[in-house]
Amino acid sequence: MNGQNPALSREVIIGVVATVLFFLSMMLIPVVGIAAGVFTPLPTLISCCRWGRPAGYFVPAGAAVVGSVVLSYLGAAPSIPYYCAMLCLGLLLGTGVRQQWSLEKTIAGSSLAVFGMGAAVFWFTFSGAEGGMVKYLENDLKGAVSLAIQQYATGEEEKRILEEAFHAIVPVLVRMLPGAALASALFISWMNLLVMKRTCPVFGLPVPQWGEWSRWKAPEQFVWAVIGGGFLLFVPSSGLRFLAANVLLVLGTVYLFQGLAIAAFYFEKWKLPRFLRAVIYAFLLLQQFATLGVILVGLFDIWLDFRRLSRKAPLKEE
Repeated sequence: MNGQNPALSREVIIGVVATVLFFLSMMLIPVVGIAAGVFTPLPTLISCCRWGRPAGYFVPAGAAVVGSVVLSYLGAAPSIPYYCAMLCLGLLLGTGVRQQWSLEKTIAGSSLAVFGMGAAVFWFTFSGAEGGMVKYLENDLKGAVSLAIQQYATGEEEKRILEEAFHAIVPVLVRMLPGAALASALFISWMNLLVMKRTCPVFGLPVPQWGEWSRWKAPEQFVWAVIGGGFLLFVPSSGLRFLAANVLLVLGTVYLFQGLAIAAFYFEKWKLPRFLRAVIYAFLLLQQFATLGVILVGLFDIWLDFRRLSRKAPLKEE
């Protein structure tokens, strides 16, 4: 990066600043900040797609250094591994786009790679903890919950009731972390690729040939995993039940994508204004019962074919 390419220098600076701001917004701004934080990998993704190697790596490298310094200064050093994982996700997504992988391979490959790296780091960090890794995480989460309740709850009786309720579900939350982490990686990958595809014309990039997102469908074989996971929820073994719950959480995210694709299909068919589409999407993603409804629509689309995508084309007359 030198004076011969001022456009690259300018975009690297903008990309680094945007990356840090996206991640900080997730930490500092309720609700809206979380939505913005989802796009932390986006500057890295666009940079990799636009400039390739090695120039495309300047944004994630600079963002890693600047972001780590800022987070350490703010007393949020424990968040640095998660921040770096988001940068790695952007790199992998950019690699998939450059290599012209399919949409499914780009999302699944990148998400699984980041999940695997994160799991390895997590294991080496906490496996030697006193009482075991799971117990350590439970105690740590209980401490964080108790601190939050002490700060925001009013009245000793209210604090006691809230602490008892949250402490009862902490073991469940800890055992659902693997599924939640992978589901989050899938969702973040999906959202960033969706935005990247729409910005390709702005940066003069070729649009990935993934077809219309509104016609996307999950592989039909996944339904057997859903059925199997549903049966495992009722077995006596708690280990198998939690394994099934984690698998169903990940598959629920996949069928959420299919449900949103169905919604997009009809938004286009009905020619709804963009603002109204954005409001409906926000409702579907932020309201838990609406989100569950979208997941079920995506699942039952296998049998009901809401978009009539399986309808055979009429035979041409000879």
